[in-house]
Amino acid sequence: MLPLMRIPYTDPLPLPRIRPPSAGTASGAIAALATFLTAPPSPYLRPHLSPATLARDEHATVLLTGAGISVASGLADYRGQNGTYTLNKTYRPIYYGEFAAQHRMRRRYWARSFLGWTTLARARPNASHRAVGALGALDVGGVVGSVITQNVDSFHPMAHPALPTLELHGYLRACVCLSCRNEFDRAEFQRRLARLNPAWDAFLEEMLESGALSTENPDERRRMGLKTNPDGDVDVPGVDYQTFRYPACPVCLEKGGHEAHGKVEVDADGAMVEGSKAGVLKPAITLSFVATESQHM
Repeated sequence: MLPLMRIPYTDPLPLPRIRPPSAGTASGAIAALATFLTAPPSPYLRPHLSPATLARDEHATVLLTGAGISVASGLADYRGQNGTYTLNKTYRPIYYGEFAAQHRMRRRYWARSFLGWTTLARARPNASHRAVGALGALDVGGVVGSVITQNVDSFHPMAHPALPTLELHGYLRACVCLSCRNEFDRAEFQRRLARLNPAWDAFLEEMLESGALSTENPDERRRMGLKTNPDGDVDVPGVDYQTFRYPACPVCLEKGGHEAHGKVEVDADGAMVEGSKAGVLKPAITLSFVATESQHM
């Protein structure tokens, strides 16, 4: 059955319309942003706002951010000049249904995530994240009340923990079990992956020492045989991802399984084996999917 819709949308987006026109320059954009952030709520909205909101209308602005804000931190984006969808027209992520149902797809996902995690974990918020925090600093008359981000890198909570952030698509700092729904620290999960995959761990150390994972130059990455994608995904063409092993949820494993999903099946080292339905760990993010006629959004 042919898909009705593909998520994410990978075609180039139309150029935005700049409003007001004076915001087409850096100084004009700064002036327009200052005017927007300090303006009182529209009179058309006032009847629908609570007294508390009206009393603190200078803090009523919500910022929505996306992948572009983290490029300066060294992370890949989707549609920028060196973005994944710009340079690699055939790229598509693993969809949720594939990850949940197929052992081989989980091997592929976790192998590539294992290679990309160190770079992601070492990256830090940049000046833009800190500027957002400054806009929300109440002690200096903050004009932003909260942030909604599509990003999964946790840079906003790191840069401004006092300013509320809704991470719309989840976060990579944790894994979640599809059976028991417990969350686990991604850094500790990385150490478990390393213990289960010593050859992959050695390969990762070689790449880190060579600087292969440090460059953002797409030509340099291709010369080294790498394709880096958003969300800590590193593709090494020609590598057999089916040699990679990943662990089961420790809570489900200790209990022997899950009443709704059956028994956890692992090998002697604790790695999940083909056919195990319980205790599957996924990143704590929203995975993409294709909607079909029987799976319509």
